[in-house]
Amino acid sequence: MNKKQNNDILRTSSQYVRGVGPARQKLLLNLGIRTVEDLIMHFPRKYQDRSNMKKISELEPGDDVTFSGVVLAVSLRKLGRRRSLLTVAVGDETGRVNLVFFNQPYLEDRFKQGKNIIASGRVNLYRGDKQVSAPDFEFTGRGGDKRLIHTGRIVPVYPSTSGISQRMMRRIIRTALDRCSGSILENLPAQVIGELGLMTREESFRQIHYPEGYEVLETARRRFKFEELFFIHILLRERRKRMAQKSSRPDVSPPYPLLRKLLGQLPFSLTESQKKVMSEIRSDMESGRGLSRLVQGDVGSGKTVVSLLSMFMAIDCGYQTAMMVPTELLALQHFTRIRDYLSGLPVRVELLVGSLKAMEKKEIHKGLASGEIDMVIGTQALIQEAISFRRLGFAVIDEQHRFGVKQRARLGSRGELPHFLVMTATPIPRSLAQIVYGDLELSVIEKLPFGRRKVTTEVITEDDRGECYSLARKVFRKGEQAFILYPLIEETESSDLKAAVNEFETLQKEVFPRFPLGLLHGRMSYQEKSMAIESFKKGDISALVTTTVIEVGVDIPNASLLIINNAERFGLAQLHQLRGRIGRKGKEGVCYLIPGEDAGGDSLRRLNYFASTTDGFRVAEKDLQLRGPGEIWGVRQSGRPVFRLLNPVSDTEIVKYSWKKSEELVRDDPGLKKKQNRVVAEYFRDYYKPGMEIADIG
Repeated sequence: MNKKQNNDILRTSSQYVRGVGPARQKLLLNLGIRTVEDLIMHFPRKYQDRSNMKKISELEPGDDVTFSGVVLAVSLRKLGRRRSLLTVAVGDETGRVNLVFFNQPYLEDRFKQGKNIIASGRVNLYRGDKQVSAPDFEFTGRGGDKRLIHTGRIVPVYPSTSGISQRMMRRIIRTALDRCSGSILENLPAQVIGELGLMTREESFRQIHYPEGYEVLETARRRFKFEELFFIHILLRERRKRMAQKSSRPDVSPPYPLLRKLLGQLPFSLTESQKKVMSEIRSDMESGRGLSRLVQGDVGSGKTVVSLLSMFMAIDCGYQTAMMVPTELLALQHFTRIRDYLSGLPVRVELLVGSLKAMEKKEIHKGLASGEIDMVIGTQALIQEAISFRRLGFAVIDEQHRFGVKQRARLGSRGELPHFLVMTATPIPRSLAQIVYGDLELSVIEKLPFGRRKVTTEVITEDDRGECYSLARKVFRKGEQAFILYPLIEETESSDLKAAVNEFETLQKEVFPRFPLGLLHGRMSYQEKSMAIESFKKGDISALVTTTVIEVGVDIPNASLLIINNAERFGLAQLHQLRGRIGRKGKEGVCYLIPGEDAGGDSLRRLNYFASTTDGFRVAEKDLQLRGPGEIWGVRQSGRPVFRLLNPVSDTEIVKYSWKKSEELVRDDPGLKKKQNRVVAEYFRDYYKPGMEIADIG
């Protein structure tokens, strides 16, 4: 069989696998399964060890067991018009047990007296007799199944969908594996297979679905962890190399007179971390190779100032600059703060968001096209077709992961390729940064500016709410302010979660009648949001009743208290962003987490962990451990999560090895043209790369 025939089998619709058909194929689409290869790439989510066989006399009520025996008797009883009970007596030399099946009369014909059977399930007692309800079973011996897939072995448990049972999924995948026998080609370099001690790709598929033991299962899993990471690393390495070969970026070189003036009038000094990152950015821009860099820093570490100073290097050299952010609220905050910093400097900065009036947008579009506007700060409005820059030289993308895959590429997609600076306040481990932003150089602002205080975080119960509100009143009397946050804007019949709009009225009238409160949520207009924030900033209101609209971009130096209701509904990374809204400008901060009354033990343990640390990197790693592998910020393979097995936190050695080997491969064989890399090149070009969706800078 040639390679084309092999690929044809793997790319065939899974509909044509025996046992699927048109109706079940529609159900498989819910799992992202379209082809035979998709089917065999549908890995188990866990396994049940049914390899430990017990004698029937050893079966104890409450135990999950596997046993073998002979069918002794079969009885089908009608329990009404549509209900039935099938009882199958099974025995061995030590005793007997009943298998019971409700409303499955069609199974009667399968159980014949004298047939050998293996069954797995939970034992219970009924009128003194041992029985197992709805067990998994297979027949053995003459006329039975040649290979066990449901019992008597380590059994796979798959992610499933309504209409497809585990038994059905196991049979379909076993049939698909048999059909692919001899057709699954290798796609990794022989050197890598040897160094890591990997089994062949075909054998790995068999062992990950139907392992002979846990040791060989882990070997198969390790192979696929490496494989799913190795090809994304090649993709990122290839893109980085392509970027380096592109025409040179805008020419940026000293002197920087405006930058010096800006530095001289900032109301603070840069931290050593900020200075170090600025040096790395300047080196990239002046080298001629161009700036494509990720700046990562915790909430409040000073990334915005670093990006502003970097933009001024481009402005000093006659270029325009742009900063794209995910929300209008964040855009407004950046615009207001930057405009204050630039007071007295001959630099025109404008705000471009979707809610501006048509005439205002038209004027800004005109100023960008003519070059009269030096700096624009905006949302997705910056990547609309009507926008054209006269000479865009520097682009900043803030909170990169909040943008969609296609949106992130378009800011610099027209004309000369600008310098790019990507920023994120969502801390991620370096190993993960190599995956998500592997085509970018990485800078980290490690220390917070002087005066930034840590926030004390406490998990309290609903019974403690009164004391919490008493503390809030003390905060207000000191002239400080608070955020009171809810998961919903308005209450719904389908949810018992607290909602901002409904609670606002109660808080103002009954809880804090002497203190003015404000309301802020995502459904408010841009003007309403701006007025609410401005009133809060001026101190006209003591507390802002809000939703997660404040997650990024809201900077209220006087806010020292945050109360998060139904805290279990938020992810750890999101809670960390929210906590970053307080404890600014030298004020001690307190964050209260109030879980819902039905929050489970796992949720409470997660919240208590969050309360125990203010380290954003530890929070991010814990968040990733809890969520496990899957879609990472817009990186997807053929519409499915790119990581089925790999966890970038716990599998750091695999990440490091893959990063190293991908670098060697692309460096030593640009274009993957050498004979020894043919298997890698064919899989990468024919299968992997065409199905990849990933943010592309430039």
